[in-house]
Amino acid sequence: MALDTVRGLSPASRKIRWLGISVAVIVALYSAGWFYVASKIEETVRNFIARPGPVELACDGLTRTGTPFRIGFACDRTSVKDDATGGMLAAGAIHAVANIYSPGSAIVELTGPADLSLLDGTAVTANWSLLRSGFSVGFSGLKTLSNTGENLSIDLFNYELVEPLVAKARHGEFHIRGNGADVDVAVLADDFALATKSGAEILPMLSTSTELTLKDKADLLEGKPLTSKAMQGTLTSFKIATPQGLFGEMSGPFEIDEKGYISGTFKTRLEKLDLWEANLLKLFPKADNTISGMAALFKGLAKGGDAVTVNLVIDKGRITLSMFPLGHIPPL
Repeated sequence: MALDTVRGLSPASRKIRWLGISVAVIVALYSAGWFYVASKIEETVRNFIARPGPVELACDGLTRTGTPFRIGFACDRTSVKDDATGGMLAAGAIHAVANIYSPGSAIVELTGPADLSLLDGTAVTANWSLLRSGFSVGFSGLKTLSNTGENLSIDLFNYELVEPLVAKARHGEFHIRGNGADVDVAVLADDFALATKSGAEILPMLSTSTELTLKDKADLLEGKPLTSKAMQGTLTSFKIATPQGLFGEMSGPFEIDEKGYISGTFKTRLEKLDLWEANLLKLFPKADNTISGMAALFKGLAKGGDAVTVNLVIDKGRITLSMFPLGHIPPL
């Protein structure tokens, strides 16, 4: 009877009917395939979390989520414990999602707060309104990683500190990607502030960004260990700006030797010289003679202006700025 009904339809109606049947079959097969693939991925995730080793992972309440074109997973609570170092990290819910048509890319969101504790008594508590990570991987390892955070705060406690420190930023970003044999890194923080737990200001509110390239270090993205501290790179840009108009930027090539000491020559531009002098005097009151001498020299070089460009030189950790010694960077 059904066949007779089909035969009684016009050619156009029969095409539409068979098209509808074909679509229904395709949707059914796709749905079956989606559930099969999702179940296999879920099994892989559970096995990865449960595998024995020095690092213990926990993902309480693991559930599978998704839509016809996405596969996702969520946990109510997450934690990482490193038996080798005694470190422990605990955080809130985590949500991860990947597109079916692009399984090598995923987006992960983590809910705060996160608590980190170390054997030496160091304790870190971090919180945020949004923390999102997007990454893509290839056959050889990680290709790109982008992290974005909103309303970030970090509390740091350590027995060597006089009192705990509090760092905050309205917005933060961290990006890393492979660029041939090199690795590009970018970091950004808007409205960053550092103070003690009691509220004493250590750094005034500022915004900062860093862009650099590490030469011949693409192996790090493939998960290979760093066998030597020695490396070369280019600081494309390091910027600092405050709401009052203070601005600074530096750039230039650098290298790190086997012992971890940094060397390089960096073109440095400073704007609002009076603000630089006032802020540095506030941060380093015992270095008032050096700071005032530098300010006088720079104002002379500016020839009545409010900006100057000079070279900052680092020689195996020793820092000088226009012949003024500024201090020493310890080895990395």
